[in-house]
Amino acid sequence: MAAARQPVPRGSQPATREEIIARVREMYRRHPFPPARRKHTYRHHVAYVRRFLDELGIDPRGREFGDFACGTGLMMLDYAQAFPDTTFVGYDLSAVSVERANATFAAEGVSNAHAQVQDIMQMGDRDRFAYIVSWGTIHHLPDPAEGVAILARALLPGGILRTGIYGYYGNWERRVQQEMLRTLAGDGDPLDFDRRIALVREWAGADRNFKNYYTAPPVDLHDDDWVVDEFLHVWENHLKLADIVTWLEANGLQVLRLTDYYDAEIALDVAEHSTSPPFVARVKGLSFVEQCAVIEMIVRPYWISLLARKHG
Repeated sequence: MAAARQPVPRGSQPATREEIIARVREMYRRHPFPPARRKHTYRHHVAYVRRFLDELGIDPRGREFGDFACGTGLMMLDYAQAFPDTTFVGYDLSAVSVERANATFAAEGVSNAHAQVQDIMQMGDRDRFAYIVSWGTIHHLPDPAEGVAILARALLPGGILRTGIYGYYGNWERRVQQEMLRTLAGDGDPLDFDRRIALVREWAGADRNFKNYYTAPPVDLHDDDWVVDEFLHVWENHLKLADIVTWLEANGLQVLRLTDYYDAEIALDVAEHSTSPPFVARVKGLSFVEQCAVIEMIVRPYWISLLARKHG
């Protein structure tokens, strides 16, 4: 199994695993995510998953689906409303986010979804879920490779995992922005969000090169919670497609499909990305993992959403 590339922790001292988890929990206690403005923005995502499951002949009725980490529950809300005969279980590190998620379900009259406090790295579920979505989660874990193994373990044989992960090559601009903000903030407390939020607005509102279209809807620079999650996260690791595929395969999952954030499919066949027969032949002579590495360097997706199935 390939070793996870460890991100650079915010702050002046290296963070231990326990410190990472504590920082992330405290960050989301103060700034739960996603914000209310993103309510019902995941319907396209859910519709895509429904079509994908239909293609595989998977009937979601009577099944148990998981959302790890579910945050404030807005993605799970759209899932639960689209799949009323499916039970949804959401886990999240933040008690504040879980409380908000369950309040939203109650307000919407949703009875087939429930969130509870659970550190994914301590999750003990085995062979339980027919489908798991982990959207914007793996790249915030202290050990992404172990996190993938834990998610795979929780799937039933034949179950589907959908990831949502910041890509390494496609996300270079955000890494540069975050490094600039750390430079401006200095080596102070990484949880001193008020000062750091002010720095983001001071910069982004006047930078002619700033692009604001990577999420749906675009980042609201006036929303503190959104600013923190996008630019000031206390632990974030941009991952390479080849590493993720390696971890999935090592845990008994077969990669079936790759999409971007907006569900646009990215072919895992290099012939779809090049018109050079010698180049295509050369790449196809590589292992599948190595082919994925080449394809990612060609396409450079900002967001890596893999759909993988656990071997039965």
